[in-house]
Amino acid sequence: MMKNREDKMVFCTLFDSNYLDRGLVLYESMKKHIGSFRLYIFAFDDKAFEVLSHMKLKHAVLLSVENIMTEALCQVRKERTRTEFCWTCTPFVIGHVLQTYHEKLCTYIDADTFFFSSPAGAIEEILAHGCSVGLVEHRFERDSMYGSCIFDNGKYCIQFNTFLNDSAGMQVLKEWEEDCLNWCYYRCEDGRLGDQKYTDKWKQSYSCVHESENLGVGAAPWNLHQYRMSRNKDREIYMEYRGRKYPLVFYHFEGMKYLDNGSIYLSIWKPEAGGMGRKIRLIYGAYIRRVLSARMFLARAYHVTFEQMQVDHTLYFEGERSFKQLCKEQGVLDGSRKWFYNRRNNIVFVNKKTAELR
Repeated sequence: MMKNREDKMVFCTLFDSNYLDRGLVLYESMKKHIGSFRLYIFAFDDKAFEVLSHMKLKHAVLLSVENIMTEALCQVRKERTRTEFCWTCTPFVIGHVLQTYHEKLCTYIDADTFFFSSPAGAIEEILAHGCSVGLVEHRFERDSMYGSCIFDNGKYCIQFNTFLNDSAGMQVLKEWEEDCLNWCYYRCEDGRLGDQKYTDKWKQSYSCVHESENLGVGAAPWNLHQYRMSRNKDREIYMEYRGRKYPLVFYHFEGMKYLDNGSIYLSIWKPEAGGMGRKIRLIYGAYIRRVLSARMFLARAYHVTFEQMQVDHTLYFEGERSFKQLCKEQGVLDGSRKWFYNRRNNIVFVNKKTAELR
């Protein structure tokens, strides 16, 4: 068992300059809630490496994608999209940290996550069970669509994945590397999806894999509607489900899109669920304010802007999300209700002067 706390608080992530704003916000949330830690950041383009080199982040170890490049990775980079190549590299960045820097463990975190409290308990849970690999479920709602959600996306999400530097952990990691090299594409095919669905077989194949029991990890747009939320006197956020209550450790802001009309699409799966407006203010309000602040800093200090990340707003107002189409598919009452709450809770406008949601 690891007694040294610093040996447990070791993380890695990867992103390019398109995600610099979110990567910096992730880092700041770790500074606030973890304190002493090491975050290995793999910069996936020259601009991200240049900016982060100049910033000299105290708790970060900056690396370039070139540090992990092998002949095989050079080849697949030519064949896959930017997103697919990043997914392919996920197990390789974890392996590089463990093998090159001889860390006792490393937890991969997605760049679009944000910590609301310390993840120490979630990592210690893996060690307490005598395991070498930690997984977090998507925690899809167990309704009539549960089976198709698992089939399409996998049971587990690549967002917060811990690997110990021991024979069992490295065996699972090496298998994952080989799988991702062989096939890692942005489509569901033959039981595979990117780097993600490979994890579904680990629990059956290896006894060293632990599935997190902590509801505070893995909160995300696809499961937010299932939980009640509360705050204590110290303004800490708690997630509650069927009598189980945990501090919110991190939220995964996957799918957020900045639209060209100044609004933001949140990608929440069920915006019509009760209490969603309050949840959005608590979780998304804090995050969006920090992302906008990071963007202003990056523009001022490094001339980094994010216009290239804007998405055509009509994609989220028209077509399959239009009032007419929703009513056609789901009937007038259900279609109208879904359209109303999608506009009300899933698409937010931000006051640029105050960075408040409106």
